[in-house]
Amino acid sequence: MNNTPNRNSIIIVADSPIINPKEIKSYPNLSVNYSVYLNTLLYSNWLEILSGLKEQVEIFTILNEKDMEFIPKYFLPDKDHTITYNEPQLTNLTDYLLKRPISPNSKSLVLFYNSIGIMQNDILRIFNLLQAEEPSIVIGKSVRDKIILACTNGLDVELIDSILAVKRNYDDYLSYISSKDIFIHTLSGFLSIDNFEDIKKLYIELSKKESLSYCSQKMHENFNDLFIEYKELLNV
Repeated sequence: MNNTPNRNSIIIVADSPIINPKEIKSYPNLSVNYSVYLNTLLYSNWLEILSGLKEQVEIFTILNEKDMEFIPKYFLPDKDHTITYNEPQLTNLTDYLLKRPISPNSKSLVLFYNSIGIMQNDILRIFNLLQAEEPSIVIGKSVRDKIILACTNGLDVELIDSILAVKRNYDDYLSYISSKDIFIHTLSGFLSIDNFEDIKKLYIELSKKESLSYCSQKMHENFNDLFIEYKELLNV
């Protein structure tokens, strides 16, 4: 694998099993199979968005080993860039990332698979917000203050691993890193899909025309298969 010193990295993270029906945590009101389906759609949507940036960035995926035998062949674009872990819940990231050929001189964007609402241009803007001459981090948070992404220069162990330590809670994270002399850029308004209320919000957001900028027509059709199944609950 050829890594240039200035090639930035994007790491899509699933911090627990998402596809293995015997291991996943189902969403409230959704069956196990439809919970797997939703996870697959959210992950696939990221892969589709990021595919347009693959000439500019290195894309890595982090998945639980228990998912691997259930992953369709088409699902992962590059198995050489897939990192697996075997604990039930991922508790740190950098132990795995530091073993991969990610350049310490590049910018690293960690994003969590169960999020949506970010366009390609947003990702490029996030990288541009980081300035090499000052310690800084870009944080993206959901409408419920859940961290959905973080971008740093290189792989800052304390900044990245503490996201999982505080269970991606934005306010707790700020308290956790308050002793560090660092400039924080915060972007907000995205969705993190964690419960049925979030699925309702997703249903509403994907009904808006502007959602085509971060979710293609084909992906909309796939999400609609889920929404039709649970339409009565979604309209309550």
